[in-house]
Amino acid sequence: MKINPYRSAHNQGGPAAPYSRPTLFRAAERLSEHIRLPLFRNGYALLFSGAATSGLGLLYWAIAARLYPAATVGLNSALVSAMLLLSGMAQLSLNNVLVRFIPVAGRDTRAIIVWSYLASALASMLLSVMFVIGVNTWSPALKFLLSEPAWLWTFTVAVVAWSLFSLQDSALTGLRRALVVPVENTIFSIVKIVLLVALAASLKQAGIFVSWIVPVAFSLLPINWLIFRRYVPYLTALPAQPANRIERRAILQYVGGNYLGTVLFLAYTNLLPILVANRNSPAANAYFFLPWMIAGGLQLIATNMTTSMVVEAAMDRTQVRAFSRRVLKQTLRLLLPLVIVIVVGAPWLLRLFGPTYASEGAALMRWLAAAALPNVLVVLAISIARVTNRSWLVVAINAAVCAITLSIAYFLLPIFGIVAVGWAWTASQVSLAIVLAATVMRSTLWSSAKPDGHSVPNGVLADDN
Repeated sequence: MKINPYRSAHNQGGPAAPYSRPTLFRAAERLSEHIRLPLFRNGYALLFSGAATSGLGLLYWAIAARLYPAATVGLNSALVSAMLLLSGMAQLSLNNVLVRFIPVAGRDTRAIIVWSYLASALASMLLSVMFVIGVNTWSPALKFLLSEPAWLWTFTVAVVAWSLFSLQDSALTGLRRALVVPVENTIFSIVKIVLLVALAASLKQAGIFVSWIVPVAFSLLPINWLIFRRYVPYLTALPAQPANRIERRAILQYVGGNYLGTVLFLAYTNLLPILVANRNSPAANAYFFLPWMIAGGLQLIATNMTTSMVVEAAMDRTQVRAFSRRVLKQTLRLLLPLVIVIVVGAPWLLRLFGPTYASEGAALMRWLAAAALPNVLVVLAISIARVTNRSWLVVAINAAVCAITLSIAYFLLPIFGIVAVGWAWTASQVSLAIVLAATVMRSTLWSSAKPDGHSVPNGVLADDN
């Protein structure tokens, strides 16, 4: 039998091979169109930033675990958590303001960014000084901050720098320049690793903390040069910018409504390492902090995708439902295989940091990874509430997560160890996801009305895939 060269070698009786090329071409074309959509392009940029930061963060803490004693890793991770907590409080929920209002701020964009920076810097200085002065009350494990004056100003500078570092990422996202964020954060993570190794001999007790703050401080000037000299002038020069000015009262109301939710979020994300260090020991916190950091990387997938949704939905409120459905499905597609890998491979993953880290943290790692799936609904509900200006819902969700997580962890930590935090976190995410799916998310994702009560155009319903 003469072989037809245009037929598949595996199926001479089937369809001709040339038909496979258009199929692949169409798939590539659909992928290209998918990525070009601002909703996904900026979401993937933020997602890549989180992935690079988390991946390099794993390498960072693996090196730290090898170069520094477990007690030192535990104390420094608690110090970093305190810095992140205070910085998050000092940002005054202005990161959400930048994401929410820059897309529609027009010529007020520069003023919104500048005033956000100034307010956050002042709040950072005030909160840092208060924290160090009362450290024996807030966190006795960090009482060494009172040992030398240098610790006070170093810690204060660190909190201010981190606040501005976080706000500039939000400004870039609001300006729809999220592609810069992964470049910036990848460079930060690499420099942080280099400094970690370089300081291991000379700053054995503080090398971890110092390696965090130096690259942050040096990133502020070039990134903000891009923001104020390139991106803001370009945006404000566009002819389609809104002519009306955003009322200051509207921004203040938005900040006031979201700030309590932000503080509650910071409480249950950044207080946990401090709680473990004080309720157990600095060494136990080292074994807790690494799984918690890995789980945080998983949660960033939902956070980054929904942040992009907030930017795009702020520009077109009629698309809230369509954007929410698309982001939910795409986030779960990305997250599910990662969760399976981590749940199965937790002991081998943590063995990168040493055998003790694997034996102490594997069970915790599995619980935290599994909780990332219901967390998608929780994060999406908060983002929808922000777009639709329902600040009470942001507060309610974060208050529930905070109460469930911290109360269970506080009482069970001394009895069962760090795995109790995994139980607490999973309980909060599952219970909230069930409630939200039956209430808020049901009306937003599966009804024919928008979250604000208006009917959704047919075109939106057709754009859900």
